[in-house]
Amino acid sequence: MKRLSRFVGLCGCGLALAGCGQGSGSELAGRAGASGQALDLGSGVTVTSASYRITGPNGFSSAGTVAVGDSADVSVPVSGLPPGTGFQMDLAATASDGMTVCEGVSTFDVPASGTATVVVHLTCGIPSGEAQVTATTNICPAIDALQALPTEARLGGHMSLSVSAHDADNGPNALAYRWSANGRTLNGQVQSTLTFTCTSVGSVTIMVAVSDGTPCIDSATVTLTCSP
Repeated sequence: MKRLSRFVGLCGCGLALAGCGQGSGSELAGRAGASGQALDLGSGVTVTSASYRITGPNGFSSAGTVAVGDSADVSVPVSGLPPGTGFQMDLAATASDGMTVCEGVSTFDVPASGTATVVVHLTCGIPSGEAQVTATTNICPAIDALQALPTEARLGGHMSLSVSAHDADNGPNALAYRWSANGRTLNGQVQSTLTFTCTSVGSVTIMVAVSDGTPCIDSATVTLTCSP
């Protein structure tokens, strides 16, 4: 939790941790707060349980949930862990109002006897919800006109096409053009002009698509006729 507002203070959370092994937290639950009381944060807001995670040397890890009592600064006896240094206990809880978040962390060592005493404090508050967002905008290109002269030619004849388009923000890249005939892309045709040659009799639908290097595309079509 990087930023909290309306801090309600520091509250000690007493956790009796006994016999907790690798990946197991069955002996943690129910020892603290056994009286059924909860941590009172004021204005009717309480904390009754917290999730915990213990990490340590050689990949040791244990996680689960634990009851939270009403005691404000309680020592935590820890036993059953492998001896070592650099253990860390992390606690997290959500209060009864569904908004207040409590977190705490404490580091400790476990002596050769396998027992230690740890004190964990919960810092509670409502997250501010502040965020910084960076965004960019892009205006899509638009086709102004598509012309074909002529629109009909005999077999072997040529028709000249040209498209005019604009991009209001001139970016992020220069305009690129893609031509197709009856749905088949005309490879190598990437300019704003096209010379089409009639190779078979019938009508041909020519489409041109204009892009500014993003998925933002505008397109236009024209129908040409190839006569015998």
